[in-house]
Amino acid sequence: MSNAGSCADPRLNYTGQTLSGIGADYLDMPDGAKSFFSTSRAGAPAGDGAQLYSRGSGHVSVPIGGPWPGDYYLAADDATGNRLDQIVAFYIN
Repeated sequence: MSNAGSCADPRLNYTGQTLSGIGADYLDMPDGAKSFFSTSRAGAPAGDGAQLYSRGSGHVSVPIGGPWPGDYYLAADDATGNRLDQIVAFYIN
């Protein structure tokens, strides 16, 4: 049986944070997906982000070190830059 016709539902789930990063579980992500902070709901990445090395599901910790103070979203894009999912806004000071 083939999954070629099925539609995956890529998503991020917040799992916690430390002073150095935000943790999230990811599910149903395609090859080449990347998780990062963005400065608006549809904004470009702020910093380098974190590659989601495991296709499908796994855990990622995105470093906080680079962004300027303000509101950010943790988001995931596919390899061509299309938004797959994002989670709640965070304020970084």
